[in-house]
Amino acid sequence: MSNSGRLRLEHVRIARYEFGLPDDFEHSVVLKYPQFFRLVDALETRNKYIEVVDRDPRLVACAIEKVRELEYREKGMDAEDVRFKFMVNFPPGFKIGKYYRIAVWKWQRVPYWSPYEGISGYDSRSIETQKRMEKRVVASIHELLSLTVEKKTTMERIVRFRMAMNLPKKLKDFLLQHQGIFYVSTRGNHGKLHTVFLREASRKGELVEPNDLYLARRKLGENGKDGEREDDLNLDLSYEEDNFDDIEKAEEAQLTGWLHNIGGIRNHFGSQLGSINNY
Repeated sequence: MSNSGRLRLEHVRIARYEFGLPDDFEHSVVLKYPQFFRLVDALETRNKYIEVVDRDPRLVACAIEKVRELEYREKGMDAEDVRFKFMVNFPPGFKIGKYYRIAVWKWQRVPYWSPYEGISGYDSRSIETQKRMEKRVVASIHELLSLTVEKKTTMERIVRFRMAMNLPKKLKDFLLQHQGIFYVSTRGNHGKLHTVFLREASRKGELVEPNDLYLARRKLGENGKDGEREDDLNLDLSYEEDNFDDIEKAEEAQLTGWLHNIGGIRNHFGSQLGSINNY
């Protein structure tokens, strides 16, 4: 999703927990799979970057495309209604007027470029291009959150990728404009820590489709709480070691899924849900 096909190694390292990457991902992931990634030294900035070897947008599919496929194939929704649609779930008590509902309906039908497609060569002054670019930003943040283990991350983490992903400077204001898709929680650090959630991914505080790493972390966390209530200091640690094994296996499964997505062929919904390039 980066404009240049690369991200600063340090930025990925800071967000490695959210993405389910091991602490030694630089060696166990990046250097281990040279067919997918390579490390690049930028002499002008003295920074190290992770770069994708083969940047072909046809080889990856966004998470939202899988949701649309479900809407189209299983729920029988009209192709034009679902082609560029995002799942919108407004918070309880949110009043939706007639004109706002119409505006949302029109926005859902606006075509846009995939976060994995290049956007050079387009006239950024065009109103049509600006509409598509705004929706592309929504798609980019949606995809970024979809790649995380818990479908959430702090806004401060997202800001680190702002330049690479062409995200707006006033990111919080932008997210609040799309609160049917994202939820921004303000907690900790005297109200300065913002966590961004993907609304469609959670229901009643739980992931709709929990992954193995998420479940393993929850299991370890619950055991930690139970351990705090133990009076006996000579605890049997074998069960906890099993949980660490579960986390390692889950991290490996998470990584395998990433690599499969990079190396796989993009799913299409048929000619009715064809590429944006047809426009």
